[in-house]
Formats: sequence, C-alpha cells, structure tokens
Amino acid sequence: MKKLWLLPLLGALFACGGGGTSNTGGSVSGFYSLSVSLDQRDITSPSVSGTPPNITVPTDDISGSVSLTYSGNSPNPLRGVIQRAQLCLDGLSCYLLPVGGVLTANANPLSFSLSLNAYKFGLPWIAINPYEDRVLSTSWQTVSLTSSGTARTQTDNYFNAVKTVSLLYVPVARNSLTLSGVGDFTKQTTYSGYTSAMGTVNVVLPRGVNGTNQISPNSVRLTAGALRCRDDGAGGITEDTGTPSATCSGSINYTTGALSFQIAGVGSATDVQIGYVVSGSQQCLDDGAGNLAGECSGSVNYATGQVSYRFNDNFVSTPATVNISWTQASASGNTITYALPPPSTTGTYVYQVSGRVVEVYQGTTLLCNNQGTSGACSVSVSGNTVSINFPGGVLPNLSLRYSQDTKIDINPGVDASVYGGQYGGSSTPTVGGYIEVQIRLESGESMSARANITFRAVPQ
Repeated sequence: MKKLWLLPLLGALFACGGGGTSNTGGSVSGFYSLSVSLDQRDITSPSVSGTPPNITVPTDDISGSVSLTYSGNSPNPLRGVIQRAQLCLDGLSCYLLPVGGVLTANANPLSFSLSLNAYKFGLPWIAINPYEDRVLSTSWQTVSLTSSGTARTQTDNYFNAVKTVSLLYVPVARNSLTLSGVGDFTKQTTYSGYTSAMGTVNVVLPRGVNGTNQISPNSVRLTAGALRCRDDGAGGITEDTGTPSATCSGSINYTTGALSFQIAGVGSATDVQIGYVVSGSQQCLDDGAGNLAGECSGSVNYATGQVSYRFNDNFVSTPATVNISWTQASASGNTITYALPPPSTTGTYVYQVSGRVVEVYQGTTLLCNNQGTSGACSVSVSGNTVSINFPGGVLPNLSLRYSQDTKIDINPGVDASVYGGQYGGSSTPTVGGYIEVQIRLESGESMSARANITFRAVPQ
C-alpha cells in the first residue's frame, strides 16, 4: 500500500463549530468517487497515564486510508490533492489533522497513521481525568497584616532595561505591590542530547505564571547544529529556510506549550535550542522585605515609593505597558488587602497555587476565613488578592495564614471538581465524531468524504 505524506502533526483547535453526526461514505462527482476508511472505528481513549507528579496525556492511534475511484472511460483520469483533513467530535470541536498527498484514481489507497491527544485537554476527557485539579500536598504560610489602606494603580513604559519609577501614593503597604508587563516576549529553552534515534520527543515550553499566556503562532524555532525547524502557524513543525525537506516533524499546542518534535539527520547527541514568543504578560510582586520576585528582579522602598525593576524576558516591541497596583498604607478604613504569590510551575502540569484556604488571626484567635467563618471580619479572594473587611474597624495584632497547594492542573480553564469524575452522567463517556478528508481535483472541483469514529473515554 502506498504511504501517505504526513504534514507536520496535529494542529491547534480548528474553529469549524464542532462536528455534527455524519454518515460514513464518500462523495461522488461525475465519474469520480472519494472514500475514507478507518482501520479501527471504536477507540478506547484514556485521559491520562502515569501517577502524580509524573503524568502524561497519552495519544490515541488512528489509522486508515483515502481512496479515489473513477468509473469513466478516459485513459487519463484526473488526480486529486488533499486540501484538508479534520477530526470533528459531536457537539464539541474540530481539529486539523496532519494528512496530505496526491490521490491517483483507481490506484492503491493512500494510508495514514496518526497519534493524537489534543482533544484530551478538553471535555469530556478532562472531566473524568482522576488527577485533574488534584491537590498533591499543602503547606502553610503565615504573614503579618498591615493596617488598612487604599488600592492604587499606575502605568509605566518599559524598554527591556532596568527601570525606576516613583509611585504616586505612599507609603506602600508590604506584600501589596504587583507589576504586570503586557505584550509579546521572547523565551528560550534547550533540549539536551538529542539524536534522531530518539524519534519524537515531548517537552512543555514554559509560558510564564499567567495561565492565559499563549505561544504565538509562527514564532517557534528549533536549531540542532545546522538544521533548523519552525512551526507553520497551524500547530505543525516543518523545515525552516535552508533545511532539507522531510527533516522536521512534530506539533506545538499554542495554548498549553506542549511541543513534540523529531529531527532527521542528527547522528550524535546535540543540544536543540528552542526559541519562541509568548503572548500575554510577565508578572512579579514584592516579598514584604523590599525585594521583587516572580518574573522580574528589583526592589521597592515602601516609604518613598521608589520601585526599580527588570523583567526576566525581553518584550518584542517597546515600550511595553506595565500595569502597577499596590495598596497605599493608611491608619483609617475598614479593609486590608494582601497580594498572594502568583501561581508558579513546579513540573509538567504541576503548579503551586496559594489561597485555597485563607485565615485571619488576632494573636492566636481565629477571626474569620474564606471557608465560612466570620464575625469580627470577612474574607474574600479574587485572583491573587485577599480582601479582609472589618465592619467595626481594623483590629491590631493581625496575621494572615494561607494555604499553598501543589496541584495537578492540565487545563487551567476547566474546574474538574464540578464534574465529580463524570461527564454526561458517566465516568466512561462515549464521544462520537468523524474524520473528514477534502480534496480538489485537477479540474478544480472539490470533493469530501467522512468516516465515523467513536471514542470511549476512560479515566486511565
């Protein structure tokens, strides 16, 4: 059987509005018929493999073939070029598939063999994943609370160099200062000791602490000696200028940073340099002792309001806008605010997140928390900001105790706890869909064909 040319791996989510129910079959145009067949239509699809903290999102193997037949009398029937292939899941989403090639009528079918997992970052797989949003361990931090104050904001322009700015309202309450540099910024990482004999390898590109940061399409560059690869803007990895064809393959998930790649022609262990651009923000905050921590370095003088900072990664365009927020310390008012440490990455899909439980003490007496205990005060948590309100006025000798959870979070956009390990009332839901291939004949006519497929999602 003739082998199909595979374009660079599974792309990002394809916004076709989701797949509806479709019938297996082909498309007929005159004397031409197109059909898609799958080697296996019923796929057992685990949501996760391994045990925390060493887990992976496993791939499903899908293979089949595409055929073009001709029933006319011409000795030179038309050929067809595959323009698009996609996997559509009923009621959910569609995903571009790395399938391409030229079909010759009445010749051997073109075969394809794919290993896919992009859909497992969404529903229903993420809902039944037994480890998603699981807290692996919890530590506790206790800090002193300053008196109440006034929330303040200010913006600054940043030029990829050490910058000093004077805050307009002082004094600055300790543990209240946050800087957020907004824009696209460059990052670099290295995969050490790669050889072609290793085949396809998987890495997760750091995107920063902001969970909404994404990898910018057409920005990923891989360099292994003289060989250079890049992303194609649609989630595939292909050759860069000057690199022979069929050298690079793989995929990049722009949302999660999950990168897989294979580079042919690397005989001895070589460090692969990976550069890319992240779109979003870099964030840092003060540590209560006058230092800046997180994705920048620097210092703050709480009395004068002078802040000196330098972000860890350079922005693509300058000046970059930096949003600065802090609490102006005050002896009056009924509310105290405190900035929790932002989420940080400790491993693949493993994060340290603060503030699931927040407690306020006067001396050793618990006054209130965000778990339902209130009286002398009440606590609310929004993002990384804790607000404590004292209806009768702020009390002296206060401290804040908060949890720091190390937890699994494959998809920060989904709260798996609300599903209770089930989707649609089942812990092993069935997802229907189809694989569709569209071709264009040499005459300019388009044809498409579908093959139904069923995924039986299981937790592990």
